[in-house]
Amino acid sequence: MSAPYRLFYASDIHGSEKCFLKFVNAGKFYKADALVMGGDITGKMIVPLIHRDGKYTARFLGRDFSAESDAERTEIEKTVRMNGFYPCVMEPDEHAHLQQDERARQAMIDRLVLQSIERWIDMAESRLAGTGIRCFINAGNDDDDYVDEALKSAKLVENHEGNVVDLNEHLQMVVCGYSNVTPFDSPREKTEADLEDYIGKIMARVKDPAATICTLHVPPYNSGLDSAPMLKDGGVVTKGGHTIMAPVGSVAVRRVIEQAQPLLGLHGHVHESRATKMIGKTLCINPGSEYSEGILRGALISFKGKKIQGHQLVQA
Repeated sequence: MSAPYRLFYASDIHGSEKCFLKFVNAGKFYKADALVMGGDITGKMIVPLIHRDGKYTARFLGRDFSAESDAERTEIEKTVRMNGFYPCVMEPDEHAHLQQDERARQAMIDRLVLQSIERWIDMAESRLAGTGIRCFINAGNDDDDYVDEALKSAKLVENHEGNVVDLNEHLQMVVCGYSNVTPFDSPREKTEADLEDYIGKIMARVKDPAATICTLHVPPYNSGLDSAPMLKDGGVVTKGGHTIMAPVGSVAVRRVIEQAQPLLGLHGHVHESRATKMIGKTLCINPGSEYSEGILRGALISFKGKKIQGHQLVQA
């Protein structure tokens, strides 16, 4: 009797190198055949390490850091990366210029994000080489287009945005990192109509929806996987001292799932909604995210042929 096919899924690590390393290591730990990272992999903030009078100083997470040697500076840089930010050594005049020049600041962020993705690809391919574990990583709505290009240059890490990929002789996976429109004007957003059309065209290429895993970054609307704090005029809505939650998922994603009834939906996007939900015959999972605490939340799913044998929410 053949062993079950095992897949580990996580999402929304937002630049946390600590969570990324846990993701890569999850392959061996859980004896997984495949690792899937479902989007929002990059962060957005630089932490300057200012070089002055032979010292490096930085302010990070409300603390002041100081280094007098390269070894001490390296430790600060490591701490910054582990928490989802991008360290950058600079001189005082460069720091002053970046504070005034938004275009130069964004160009530096883009360069550091790209370098980080390339570092992660190298780490993943080094650790997974020879293991037989496949590693799938796709961008999410918070990730810029150049992230796709970096992922496409990888040798072992696979990026299948907008496509269908065979996992084994029984299972296929559909990949979409786009979200519906958000209040934050993120890089990858589509109207509900365009998102439904985009996913629908991918689904039209699958062999058997009932044996298909849909890695769709945004969860289906009003599914219990998409509850986030309600926003109004840029602030969180509260009542009686309690945060009001509201569904923020995609109507298009829900409609595609209801109509196609794939085997499994893997989602992220909404960090607070760690849960599982059946939509018709489709098991939908959002493992949630606590990347800012260095906690990797994930889901481990095992398959027997074209059926789900078991699933559990896990964390490391």
